[in-house]
Amino acid sequence: MLLPDNGIGQTEEAMAHGTLTQLISRSAIQVAACCFALGAASAAWAGDVTAKMQPRIDTYKKQAVAWAADPQILKAVKESNASGPIAGMGNAKWRELKEDDPAVKSLVTNPAGQLLTKWMNADAKGINKIVLSGDKSQRVAFTSMPAIYIGKGKPNFDEAFAGKVWHQAESKPDPSTNIDTVQIAAPVKDGGAVIGVLLVSLTAANLK
Repeated sequence: MLLPDNGIGQTEEAMAHGTLTQLISRSAIQVAACCFALGAASAAWAGDVTAKMQPRIDTYKKQAVAWAADPQILKAVKESNASGPIAGMGNAKWRELKEDDPAVKSLVTNPAGQLLTKWMNADAKGINKIVLSGDKSQRVAFTSMPAIYIGKGKPNFDEAFAGKVWHQAESKPDPSTNIDTVQIAAPVKDGGAVIGVLLVSLTAANLK
């Protein structure tokens, strides 16, 4: 049976269908625009390492290699590797700790931690954090509490522990300081053997 004509060549049913189609189309466009905006915001937050930044990063990488060979750093890593990670400490438990927890404070105030802090403070504009790790990726010393205790599985540990002087391909907010950062990492070597990793977080704004 034919439905009554609405006077302009369309049935009420067809008009309703057309209106619904328009609403769906508009919604799809709005969702796509929202996703594009979020993607653009994310891209703006993480910036590629540019050709202008690279020479400064390379200079810091050379410095990190020299620091990783410091006798006090080697001593601290060897001692930590001999004793192993803190008993029962994993990343989940680590995240429950506060910066004033004795286990955390001891890794800032030990001799290696004090040396790392001295190095960072000498270039406070360029460096926002330094972390030293042992052969199980356990933290040996640092300037401020990192987000995790065991770093294995992250490129900033794995790449350097494989013997590479590594750097991030883009700047990102550091997970513990939230400063826009380019991380670099150098292997700590005892002779030819890699026994740990020295991570240095470079403030991205200072590299531009």
